[in-house]
Amino acid sequence: MKRVASVLGVAAVSLLATACATIDRNMARQEAATTLANAAELQGTNAAEVVGRTSMAFGDRYTAANLFERAADSRASVGKRFNLAAAYEATGRLPEAVAIYRTLMEDGQYVTMRSNRPMNNPDVPVRRYNIAEESARRLARIVVENPLMFPMQTGDGALAATAFATPVAATVGGTTTSGRISDAQAMELDRLANGAE
Repeated sequence: MKRVASVLGVAAVSLLATACATIDRNMARQEAATTLANAAELQGTNAAEVVGRTSMAFGDRYTAANLFERAADSRASVGKRFNLAAAYEATGRLPEAVAIYRTLMEDGQYVTMRSNRPMNNPDVPVRRYNIAEESARRLARIVVENPLMFPMQTGDGALAATAFATPVAATVGGTTTSGRISDAQAMELDRLANGAE
C-alpha cells in the first residue's frame, strides 16, 4: 500500500507542477529528469505525457520524445502516438515519424487535438485540428521535402499514389538521430541545441 501511495504521490506532484504552469526551464528539465527516472513507477498515469508537452513547449524536443515514448509504451492512444510522431519529426527521426503518421491517418479520423503554445512565444495562437488530417499534411510535407529518403515519383515522373495532401510550413531542426535514444543522450542533445544553458 505504501508503494502505491508513493507512486501516486510522484504522479500527483508531477501533474501539479505542470498544471501550475512551470515557468522556469531548469525546473521543467528537473521535472523531466525525475519523470524519466521514475517512468516504471509512473506507468499507467499521464505524467510522462504532461511533462513531455512541457518539455516540447520549452524546446527540449529530444527529452520530450523520450517522455512521449514512455507515454505511448504505457498506453498508445491516438493523441500520445501523434505527440510521439511530432517529437520524432522535430528531432529528425523522419522514418519513425512517417510510420506513425501513416497509422494515424486512419486511427485519428474522429479525434481532434489542441496545439500548445511554445513557452518562448505566448503570442502563437492555439489551434484545433483533426489528427488524421494533420497527420496527412505532415506526412505529405515530409515526403515532399525529403525525396531521396521517401521517393514519391514513379518511373515516368508522375507522383506516386503515396504522395498526397498539401505541404504545410514548419520549423524542424536539431541533430538527426535514428530510433530511440537514451534519456541522458536526449537531455544532452537538448542542452546543446538550446545553447548549453
